[in-house]
Amino acid sequence: MILFTALTATYAQKSIDGLFNRYAGKDGFITVTLSGDLLKLACEFDDDDDLNRLKGKITEIRILVQDDEAMRVENFYDLVMKDLNLNDYEEFMRVKKSDQDLRMLVRTSGERVKEFLLIGGGEDNLVVQIKGDLTREDAEKISSDARKDNGRNMFSNNN
Repeated sequence: MILFTALTATYAQKSIDGLFNRYAGKDGFITVTLSGDLLKLACEFDDDDDLNRLKGKITEIRILVQDDEAMRVENFYDLVMKDLNLNDYEEFMRVKKSDQDLRMLVRTSGERVKEFLLIGGGEDNLVVQIKGDLTREDAEKISSDARKDNGRNMFSNNN
């Protein structure tokens, strides 16, 4: 059972890693990776309560966004969903519009959230992956911030 869980988590990770590797450094795309240590340091210089509440709980944030909407690429949502084992995740939210699919998923261990995924495809191609040891309340706050403007301003202080 432990081996099966480890293998399915590894396969899901490869799907997300593959997408980041495929588009990292390509024209028209922005990839950002923030370590948990950098986030801890940012908390030292910022008095934002939401950011400080997450201090030490996030180990990594990765963001992949299509910056040039004129480029024709595959829908990120479709690419991730075809390889992701949804049995490993709980759905937080799904938005389906004619030109946009947005889905928020969490992978839990007991009452703790270990991974938060925001996957968007269509008009806005994006993937946000947050890894760490979060409470459900933390994940719900991130989810609430992501709902605003299809997740575009998720990490700004202007929410």
